[in-house]
Order: sequence, then structure tokens, then C-alpha cells
Amino acid sequence: MYGIAIDIGTSGIRLQALDLSKSEVEATAITLRHPLPGANVIDHLHFAIEVGVPVAHGLIIDTINKLLELVNIDVSAVERVAVDGNPTQLSLFQNSEIRDLAYWGEHAMRDMGIKPQDRDARIIKAGKLGLKVNPEADVYIPPGVKHEIGADALAMLVKSGVLDRRGVSLVTDFGTNAEIALVIDGEVYTCSAAAGPAIEGQRIERGMLASPGAICDLNPAVGGWGCKVLNDQLLAEDGNVVDPASGAVVSKGAMDQRATGITGTGVIALIALGLKDGLIKLPNIQTENKRLNMQDGIYFTKRDLVEAGKAIGAFRAGHIALCEEAGIMINNIDTSYMAGASGFYVDALKSMDVGQIPACSRRVFQIGNTSLGMAKDIVLKPELLDDLQRMANGIRGHHIMLATSKVFEKAYTLELAYWDEGMPLSIYNEYLRRYGYSPMPPRSKSVEVQRVHSRDIPELGKGGLKVLRELGMILSAEFEGCTGCESCLKSCNEGAIMLEKVGDRFKVVIKSEKCDGMACLRCQAACPQGAFKFQDLLHD
Repeated sequence: MYGIAIDIGTSGIRLQALDLSKSEVEATAITLRHPLPGANVIDHLHFAIEVGVPVAHGLIIDTINKLLELVNIDVSAVERVAVDGNPTQLSLFQNSEIRDLAYWGEHAMRDMGIKPQDRDARIIKAGKLGLKVNPEADVYIPPGVKHEIGADALAMLVKSGVLDRRGVSLVTDFGTNAEIALVIDGEVYTCSAAAGPAIEGQRIERGMLASPGAICDLNPAVGGWGCKVLNDQLLAEDGNVVDPASGAVVSKGAMDQRATGITGTGVIALIALGLKDGLIKLPNIQTENKRLNMQDGIYFTKRDLVEAGKAIGAFRAGHIALCEEAGIMINNIDTSYMAGASGFYVDALKSMDVGQIPACSRRVFQIGNTSLGMAKDIVLKPELLDDLQRMANGIRGHHIMLATSKVFEKAYTLELAYWDEGMPLSIYNEYLRRYGYSPMPPRSKSVEVQRVHSRDIPELGKGGLKVLRELGMILSAEFEGCTGCESCLKSCNEGAIMLEKVGDRFKVVIKSEKCDGMACLRCQAACPQGAFKFQDLLHD
């Protein structure tokens, strides 16, 4: 008999098949993108509202069914399935109401006839959801906490063990939609920071998710920076040493010619080294070609720096808001837990250098993919679902909506000034003092860093890791006035657009999983005729 554990993330889906008799992982399969267009939950909500939740639900289920094919098990022998993720992803998975997640404000929801949904723990039969496994298999869905804080937040709290320790800890699931929890002697304060896709390597010109071929770290080396590249088993191996100013290869490593992009952890490392070596002087890159260069032609631009700064700034502003809500100073935080692929592969000390985790942390634990880990735990021990529901009920009173937090608004404005305008940190801290907030703490002189596993998914199983590269759907439309000039195609950094000649007209064709959705719209802005209407693609 088999069990299936699934993590539906904003940037991709990860699935594991488990042998229930042995409590062992059989195989692992992942996607490199989400099947819905867009790089954040707002994009996914917008898409689902425009085309209908059943269409979005169908795309997610279709992707999961394709992943099931890759793990190569007898799907009729699946007895249990558990799914983890944020409220948006779990709602779309269940084909349930999402408008209360898309719109904010009691008056607005009342005027639109929208009721807040019950997102407590539940069990659904697999056949009802369209999963191609035994239709009578039980699908376990853990509870959300409140609005944008979901089962993935519970996963990081449970898997970190932070609830059982004394002191002040910060737990973060690093991703596009970052869940952050401040835990003070077991009392939990939560928030969700819309960090943005740069934290996982998206919206970066040569960026990619944490997958084979990704530059995941950079370190000082003789003559330049040494690249670390993820291999086929998601382990970091030595790449080339490259002069970051010129791109010249100083020496070659085992992963020479195997880098295809840079992931979010590599971005953090690059910024930390760039600031330390003086190659970055905010907001500019101080090289002749205005780029920082890595192996195999991968580079980093000023535009990428701006995108990454927005993401890092959201974390630091979230830390300030949580501490003010809890009535403590940031330098009271003694331990940081880092979850998710981005939180696992990043060099924790570099993360502290750029402000992604509090500089005052004296201990840092990198704990990997807690959402997939929690789904696995539920598959092996279904009664855990009741424990998670009790936990969710207990922390709902301490959730902070950053969208309405004045503290977050002020702090994030300072972050934008720091990253986009080069505001010195001394002036940043002076503004914090004027607002009555605690200033950014100095860097701890001694930091204990512990990486709990060798990779963010500890066990891949005897079947190894499989990657699903073809997913999503085709969006197409024939725009009135389109001349076929290809301006839209050339503007798309993701390579999502194709043009087809249909008689004397042109059809725009977009692969949904490559498209950055409503957060981008470079294609629409690039059209010299004003003919491109992204909205029409969703309704064609």
C-alpha cells in the first residue's frame, strides 16, 4: 500500500510516493514552475477568478497526476494522500471558494456577497478531486490559520520544534509568499510577507528555481568567486571560479558547462559578496558592463538587484512589524529557523549580511522543506491532523496583516529607500528611532549555523528525483490590430510567447507555466499598436 505526500508551493509542486508498510520514500517528483501563470499568489488568484476556479483546479490536479506517473508506482494501491500549502493553493486544489482571499476588507466582501471560508482540517475522497489514484483513498488537508497564513506555516512551526523551546525565535519559510513566525516562550505571532518571486530565482533575468543546474551559492576564491551548482540529486557541487567583473574563467570545476541559471540562494550570496567587495554600491553595480558575471554566461543586472532588494526588504520590514506587535526589540531574537528550499540552500551568514534574517541571531537552523515533510508525516500518521487543528485554533489571535500594518508600511518604505536609492543604514536606523521602533541590531560576532539535512528534501527514495518539465495550458488569442512585429515575443524574459500566422492574421500563443502573469505584462506594454490585451488571453 502506498501513500502520497504533496507540497503545493507558489513556485512549484513537489510530490513523494511512500511505501506505507516500510514508512519509506519510494520516489520524488517535482515541477520547476507552477502550472498557473504568474509568480505569486495574487497572480494565481487573479487567473482563477478570471477563468474560473474549476479551470485552475484542473490545471493543478492535472500536474499532480503527471507527477504521479513519474514516481512509477501502482496508483490503484494508494491508500492515503496528504497535501500541504498556503490557503490559496489548498483552496484551488479543493476547487473551493477563493474570493475571500483575493479581496480584503469586511465592507468590500459584504458588498460583493463574499463570505469568509472555513479552512479547517478536512478529509476528502481522492475520486472527488480528480486524482488518478484509488478513488476511495483519503486525502488529508491540514488547516489554515487565518487569511494568508496556512498549513505551510503550521508545518514550519511543528517541524522546527520551536514551540518546545524557551527564548525568542524567528521561523521563516522562505518563498515567494514568505510565512514568518515570531515565537516567544511558545507564544506565536505570525505574518505573511509578499517577498516576491526573486527570493526563489524568478523575475531575475537569468534566474531559476532550486533545481539541477542552478547556481545556489558563491564564495570568495583566488582570483574571483567560486560558483556552487546543484547537481541532478540537488546537492551543491563545485563549479567554476570566475572574475565577477569581467566574466573570465579563472579555473574550472566539476560542474563546468552545467549551470543554466541562478536560484534565489545564489542571488543572496552574490549580493552579499558584491557589497563586501565593493562591486555593489547601492543602488548600482560597479563594473564596466554594469553586470556581475558568473560561470557559463550567467549574469546579474541592476534590474535584478532592484527585484532582490524588494524581496529582502519585505523580510526585514516584516521582522520589525512582528517585534513591535509583540512588544520586543529585534535584538531580543536569539535563534532563527530557515525553512523551504531558499532557506535551506542559502549561506546563513550571507543571509544575515544582507538582512534576510536578523543579524543578531546567535543560532541558525536550516531545516529544509517543512511543507512536504509535514505532508509526509500526515500520510504516515493521519491522527496528526487533529493536533494541527488544535494548534491552528490556538494561534489565530496573534496574526498580523501586513497589508494594514502601519509599522510595516513605514519600515518597507525605508527598505525601498535603502535598496533603490542607497540610503545609508545609519539614516535608516535614525528614522526607526524617530518612529519609536528599535533600530537594526549589529551583527553577532559568533554565530552557530546548523544545516539539519544534506538537501532540502532529505529523502528522495530509491527511485530518485524526477522532474516534470511540461505542464500548464496554452493561452491564445488573435488580437485585432496585431501586425506580427514580435515586440511582445522579444519583451518576454521567460520565453513564454510564440506567434503563429493564421491566414492574414496573427495568433499569440503563451505557455501558462512560463508566464509571469498580471505581475509582469511586459508583453502588453511592448505592443506598439496597443493591440495586445492580456485579459483577452484568459477569456479566449
